[in-house]
Amino acid sequence: MIPDPITTARPVMGTPSATSQSGHIVAPGPVPSDSLLGLQGSLHIAHRGAIYTLRATSKGGLILTK
Repeated sequence: MIPDPITTARPVMGTPSATSQSGHIVAPGPVPSDSLLGLQGSLHIAHRGAIYTLRATSKGGLILTK
């Protein structure tokens, strides 16, 4: 039986995605929001020529704004 590359392949640390032996692209697992947002509680993201801001709310949620 051939293992399913989506469930068995592990991403290479430090890269946005990894490729399994069968050539399928596998996304990394969940990333803790604290590691992205840092002490300031926000992250600026450049996407297709626009800047978005991901920030934590006072009630523990997340908001993404353009």
